[in-house]
Amino acid sequence: MPCLSGPILPQGHAVSSLELVRLESIDAVRRAADGWDRLWQASDVSLPTARAELVAQWLERFAPRSAAAALVVQRAGRPVAAMPLAVRRLRGVLPVGDLTSNAWSPNGELLLDPTADAEVMDLMAAGLDELRWPLVWLDLVPLRAERWQALLDALARRGMAVDVHGRYLIGLTEIGGRFDDFLATRSRNMRQGLRKNLRRLARRGPVELRLVSQFSEAEIGDLLRRAFEIEHKSWKQQTGTSVLGTPGALEFYLRQARQLAAWGYLRLAFLEHRGELIAFEFGWTAKGVYHCYKIGYDPAYAELSPGQLLRMLLVERFCETRDCERIDYQGPLGNAVARWTTDSYAIGRLVIAPRRTTSRALLAAYRVAAAAKRRVRGEA
Repeated sequence: MPCLSGPILPQGHAVSSLELVRLESIDAVRRAADGWDRLWQASDVSLPTARAELVAQWLERFAPRSAAAALVVQRAGRPVAAMPLAVRRLRGVLPVGDLTSNAWSPNGELLLDPTADAEVMDLMAAGLDELRWPLVWLDLVPLRAERWQALLDALARRGMAVDVHGRYLIGLTEIGGRFDDFLATRSRNMRQGLRKNLRRLARRGPVELRLVSQFSEAEIGDLLRRAFEIEHKSWKQQTGTSVLGTPGALEFYLRQARQLAAWGYLRLAFLEHRGELIAFEFGWTAKGVYHCYKIGYDPAYAELSPGQLLRMLLVERFCETRDCERIDYQGPLGNAVARWTTDSYAIGRLVIAPRRTTSRALLAAYRVAAAAKRRVRGEA
């Protein structure tokens, strides 16, 4: 796959200062870090894991031998749009391009400069059309975000076939005003249950929320290991999905956390009872958004809902300190998180067929199979 370094022009447009560059290796992503990160800062993407170094780390952990093809649109040498992609195989067979994101870490996003116009997105669509993979299969797309809507419009202008299907919602909590006023908007049963459990726990000994935002390098390793030991006690140990039970996972998170801490984004929250860790949360704060990524609690305290108590005390702390303006819960919106949310956004799958006969045929077959599957499940 050759590197597209010259001006690749969208159909129907005259020569301009725009060019499309394809980054085909992990080293190339790292070399582009300065411009990539300036674009991230200017964009409306708040995930700090979408910065170039952490995209490169994701590729090294999850796709070290796979073909990468990060697409970067530049205007006069300055990145104004970028999308990191890597190959994966559907059902272990069909190679498709996907964002550098998975259940372990979300690192892939469409970065777009706020000054970018339709011509920029037309060039990004042209880049997707030129990829050698039969389909571009993006599983974790915030469909309603303006940047993604702009890409969908560009794909339509280019005549590329797409399939868009909603998957789940992610919850948000807006931080503003007094915590007592926020809590008053929650259900009476929820408020009473939390206060009762906090009193029961406090009767047994001191209860403390510890929110850590500044770290020494040695401290990061110790704190993360303590947190993931709590996770390993849970059901995740039996399913083989705990960090400590997955080869290489702890090393990946340690490396990621050290970089996040160096940038000032890392946040580790601990609920301690009599000096003992009973619940934790691993998250990141950037651009005024706290991204809650991993949470766990000691199952020995399950009857007291330590995860919910940690959430209550953390929201209270944020209301006091204004350390963030919003909490993004990252994963699918479930009952435990829904109790705290004030808003949500949709995550969906976007499947794109380049303008080739085989690609269009594959997309048509997928649509038929997906529709049949949804009928069986009773979905619309």
